[in-house]
Amino acid sequence: MAQWLGPDSSFYRALTAATDLVVINLLTLLGCLPVITAGASLTACARVTMDMARDEDGLIARSWWRSFRRNLIQSLGWWLPITILLFLLWLENRLLGGMASPGASGALTGLLIAGVVFLVALLTWLIPLVAFFENTVVGHVGNAALLAVGHLGRTILTLGLLAAPVVLGFYVSAARAPLAWFMILLGVAFIAYLIALIELPVINRLRAAARE
Repeated sequence: MAQWLGPDSSFYRALTAATDLVVINLLTLLGCLPVITAGASLTACARVTMDMARDEDGLIARSWWRSFRRNLIQSLGWWLPITILLFLLWLENRLLGGMASPGASGALTGLLIAGVVFLVALLTWLIPLVAFFENTVVGHVGNAALLAVGHLGRTILTLGLLAAPVVLGFYVSAARAPLAWFMILLGVAFIAYLIALIELPVINRLRAAARE
């Protein structure tokens, strides 16, 4: 039993990681409550979960807060436009539901879904770029688009992780309450950590190139 609870044991490391993810999740959800600061909150979440994936995690709360403050102003330059675009796409989809022509409505809805998928794919790369690199908003967005297309397999995996809880909650009504509690307690940070593991090799190469 003592070996299981030792600081070098797998059980202890897993328990510590789970505790860190709970803390990150709480901070991230609190940071997202004012929608205007959600971009900085998600950036801070990406920063600390990527550090965890690289086994560089230290003082989680302090690292999260430092990243949040540093990226708060710049995050407004990309988070607000993307939020407005997503809202407009949602509103357009609502309007399409009232169209008399089902064929035209279905085709346009498909285009809207493609637009949402592209924006989310862009965000999965944009957020870690903002977290780890200095650049303009336009530069970050352009690089994120290149990474989303250039590493399409990793992008699809990240989209699958993000879609999984949505699909599960939509199709399995019995899973909605447990899923909601999971997302509140752990889920956002846990998914961010899995995405960090997927994107880690690419981000590591970019960081190494930036240091040269």
